[in-house]
Amino acid sequence: MKILLISLKGLGDTVYMIPMIRRLREEYGGEPMTLVVRDRKCVELFANCPYIRPVLIDYKKTDPASLYGHLKTILALRREEFDVSLTSYPANRLVYNLFAFFAGAKKRITHHYDFAAWRTLPFLQNFRIDSDRDKHQVEKNLDLLSCLGPDQTTGKPDMSLWLAAPDEEYARTFLRDRGIDAGTDLVIGVHPSISKAQVYKNWAPENINVFAELIDWLAAEYKAKVLVFSGPDEKEAADRIIALAKSGPIQVARAETNKIATMLKSCRLFINTDGGLGPLAAAAGTATITVLGPTSPAVTAPYGGGNTAITLGLACAPCYMYPYESTSPKIKCTAPACMGIIDINKLKKAARDHLGPGRA
Repeated sequence: MKILLISLKGLGDTVYMIPMIRRLREEYGGEPMTLVVRDRKCVELFANCPYIRPVLIDYKKTDPASLYGHLKTILALRREEFDVSLTSYPANRLVYNLFAFFAGAKKRITHHYDFAAWRTLPFLQNFRIDSDRDKHQVEKNLDLLSCLGPDQTTGKPDMSLWLAAPDEEYARTFLRDRGIDAGTDLVIGVHPSISKAQVYKNWAPENINVFAELIDWLAAEYKAKVLVFSGPDEKEAADRIIALAKSGPIQVARAETNKIATMLKSCRLFINTDGGLGPLAAAAGTATITVLGPTSPAVTAPYGGGNTAITLGLACAPCYMYPYESTSPKIKCTAPACMGIIDINKLKKAARDHLGPGRA
């Protein structure tokens, strides 16, 4: 069976497709599956996977040259004559349904979203299943397989990544060159995804001080070596945190996705604010602490045991509206209190729960 997978979203959402991809491979084997993504980080995620062929298409680029490239990609996919396409959660947008339709798979599977059907044209996908609001994204994606057979959604989800020897060597070299012994030092990763680029990551600037304080506490309490991860959108925040912290944390800047995954794998604990690296860390086998604002812990927090989600516990949260009440990333609050000062005491307690008593 020829399978087309569609994930026109970010890294975290694409990581949450891995259990579905592994289940499809177990059931159908055969030729490689094609996965369409819009982010190069997602292409890199599958660089070592022998049965996924990633195809990059950034539908947000609308200049003439890009539109011509999009058309060529769609026509090439159509010529593949796929038996089935699966569009992963969340996907309540016109462009996702149009893409699946024009790619031309005979059976086109996605979730049902009871909102703005007249704008998103969901009928272009000929199999739509109910999407339980309170289910995790991993489980929502596995539910899509019910359209292929009744017994294909059972079993423990396999989140494991495809990491190669050069990726592992990258992490060993990075740590060794900075005087960190991965065998004896306690390494903790921090990812302050404080960015105005996405509405649910637009944390108050004062949280930079919170993370600097947390890093110094981890260094003092646990003699931890702290790594501060940052992408292009977060570099300014990471630079300020490192400048404020007195314990000398080390910045981990952008690298290929699987190399970053091995860096995360080297950490005993990873503390983050609802970014794509949280799901990646959990998939790499590292325990996580994730601070969430408008999004639902039950749906978006890193999947599996050993992961902790922290919220302020406000009655109005979660209020992230996509995909059930909006067709784009949107929150209900104009001045969301949940994005204000992160509770440093909650962070410290969660860290103690994972690490045990301080050993400084």
